[in-house]
Amino acid sequence: MDYRVLSALALLCWGIWGFLCKVLSRDTPPGLIVFWTNIGGLLPAALYVLSQRAYVWNRQSPLILFAGVLGAAATIFFYLALGRGPASVVVPLSGMYILIPAVLGFILLREPVTLRHVAGLACAGAAIFFLSR
Repeated sequence: MDYRVLSALALLCWGIWGFLCKVLSRDTPPGLIVFWTNIGGLLPAALYVLSQRAYVWNRQSPLILFAGVLGAAATIFFYLALGRGPASVVVPLSGMYILIPAVLGFILLREPVTLRHVAGLACAGAAIFFLSR
């Protein structure tokens, strides 16, 4: 499947996920949401990994585990923020995490930087500024 279709599917799933979590955060403690959404996420993840036979431990596994810890911490912070603030600010603001891998990719991985990339990052930075006010 083309990466653009996969990206659009991720966008759709994350968008609905963010909305549902905001609705749920009105009456549900953040810890409970974190727990059950992560349990719910294990099933599709396990099915995918097993179908790909990608469950072998290798030298990258500790770093992969660390990435998982960072993702889980981000999820907890996200749900805490969602329970305390408006979804119209929390979801887009936390979604600006894209700035970090983009900049790190340019700096550490020497990915090409174009004027279009710089303009996109500047717009994302402006979005952070305006959403947080």
